[in-house]
Amino acid sequence: MKQIKKCLALLLTAALCGGLLCVSAGAEASGDAGGSVIPEDQSQGAVRQEGDMVHVALSYGTEITLTSAEFGGTVSFPDPWSGETVTLKTIIAKPGCIAYATSADGQVHTAEDEGYADMGGPGDYENYGRLLCHHYGVQADGTLAIEGMNDYDLLGNTYARFGLDGNLWGYSVFITFFYADDGCYWITTREALDLFTSLTGIEETGAPEKPTFTDVSPDAWYYTFVETAAKKGLFAGAGDGTFAPEANMTYAEFLTVLSQFSGETLTPVTGGAWYDTYVQWAQPLIPEGMKEHFNPTAPITRQDMAALFGNFLERYDHPGQPVNDQVPSFVDSGDVADYAAEGVTAVYQMGLMFGADGNRFLPLATATRAQVAVTMVQMARVMGK
Repeated sequence: MKQIKKCLALLLTAALCGGLLCVSAGAEASGDAGGSVIPEDQSQGAVRQEGDMVHVALSYGTEITLTSAEFGGTVSFPDPWSGETVTLKTIIAKPGCIAYATSADGQVHTAEDEGYADMGGPGDYENYGRLLCHHYGVQADGTLAIEGMNDYDLLGNTYARFGLDGNLWGYSVFITFFYADDGCYWITTREALDLFTSLTGIEETGAPEKPTFTDVSPDAWYYTFVETAAKKGLFAGAGDGTFAPEANMTYAEFLTVLSQFSGETLTPVTGGAWYDTYVQWAQPLIPEGMKEHFNPTAPITRQDMAALFGNFLERYDHPGQPVNDQVPSFVDSGDVADYAAEGVTAVYQMGLMFGADGNRFLPLATATRAQVAVTMVQMARVMGK
């Protein structure tokens, strides 16, 4: 029963492990109540990352959830069992990472000694998949060796015998792996992976760059623009690791970003709101017609963005060249305020803003922070930054 509980401790904290956290895969697995045998090179499930968690959805209904984990790069090495080269995609478990299993009936299982309900008896193995695993060790001299096999591990288990301190299995990084729909995976810690690469000389390749903001997915259409704007120091986040891409851009936020292009050292305004310094700097750029409704905390309109851009480009030197010399002919050009008309032409010719929704400029529409990030990346091009 003690062995079962240890097998159920899917992921203990990385700090306690002192090295590799690993998932098992294997020569064969009994994956469901029918006792079917799954070949070692057949997928055990689908892997996906959502935010700061990685999920393994098994074909028989159970899902393993790894908290505080992320995809890493890949490593390739000669498999001492088969003699063929194996390529492992890595999942990096960060300190404090815990895993739990949710079975098809909705029950959540982890280790009893971690404060959660015990899984029950050995019969419950049929709900999880019992794996016969190949275990490999990386010796101190950098060679790979077969450590043995284990038929007690569950998919997601990290009860592995790794002896980074010379106990148990000698000086080695312990490796087990499992097959998923899109390849073979190894769950590990950053420390263990770094030790593996240093001992063997094998490089980790293709490690994905971690997004700057937790709420900007690499799949989002604006991802590259937001990342570029952040790396250029144009945009700051919302203060909690997020960017708030769908939030409306305010006048104060817009002026804060625009000021980055001036190259000037701003004179601080103390004793007031955080944005007072930027509003003071922008006074020469704000046309009279805008001052009638200017509100730093209100969402900025497209025509006011264009007016401020236009006045900025006229006031400050820049190496940018127009992308066209045409006067825009938006179907709603007549709705653009007089004070913003020249600005709309300027941003159109410089390739900063264009029409939308059937060749309409939508002068009174607001813009999201993601949309402004796209425009600011184009502004960086114009300003030679």
